[in-house]
Amino acid sequence: MTRSVTYADFAKLARRRGWTAAWLAEHFKGRIEQPREFFERVLKAGSGSEDRGATLIPYRSVLELYRKEMGPGAANSGARSCDCGCGKPIYGRKRLASGACRKRMERRRSRNPESGSEKHKKDGAFSVTF
Repeated sequence: MTRSVTYADFAKLARRRGWTAAWLAEHFKGRIEQPREFFERVLKAGSGSEDRGATLIPYRSVLELYRKEMGPGAANSGARSCDCGCGKPIYGRKRLASGACRKRMERRRSRNPESGSEKHKKDGAFSVTF
């Protein structure tokens, strides 16, 4: 059996995924009572302003969403992977997961200059067109 999910656990996931109380309320509209107020309480509990972080979430549909997002293989579900090839998930407008990935891509470009840009020639000189 899986462990129980607290307000703090759910709030942490919501912050990572960029979920707001309004988005969650719309998503769960009709499945739970007063979804907006419920998710505002849950997200506040995760911020440390209230001492409700240890309160358990009672709604099955909310628990299913949490388990689906935290389950095996969920780290990459709905997310693209890093352009450098490391396989780390990326969100939003990012192309690379970390500074190490940026450096990896920079090193690849310096090893293979002809594949990345038409400015480079094989001997390392630049061609300039006017």
